Amino acid sequence: KIDGAIISLETDKGILSNVDIPLWQPVVYEKLSEAPLPDTFYKMIVSSEKVDLHECMDEILEEDTYVSVADGVLFQIISKQATKWNGISLMLETLGISAEEAVYFGDDNDDIESIERCGTGVAVENAIAEVKEVADIVIKSNDEDGVAEYIKGQLCLTSD
Repeated sequence: KIDGAIISLETDKGILSNVDIPLWQPVVYEKLSEAPLPDTFYKMIVSSEKVDLHECMDEILEEDTYVSVADGVLFQIISKQATKWNGISLMLETLGISAEEAVYFGDDNDDIESIERCGTGVAVENAIAEVKEVADIVIKSNDEDGVAEYIKGQLCLTSD
């Protein structure tokens, strides 16, 4: 239990939360422990204005979990088996494409591994500094259609 934490669970039954988050439209349970258990949990998202979660995450998480921190305060907790890189590598393997041939676009902590492992790692301008540091290329922000412009530019290069 983390005093004052806002906790949301992404599940096969929708989003459950201990507070109302209008954008996500969760089913709200003041005590999440009283919510009916879904069959599958995809992700837990935790934030707190009262507690520095950086200090307590190692103490409360299981060894098989992966934590990504967005904006320095929004902790996204998933199974180590469900990282973006694991999904990308499975997709590449299924399609018969090597990681060196792949282009990956990202903007946040959970994109770093994929950006580093793909042949071309692309950060959008509004990415966090750590993503830009590991990327091969930084393009316009996603608000400025940076990804679309990059892809269009690459298609024009290959059609010559």
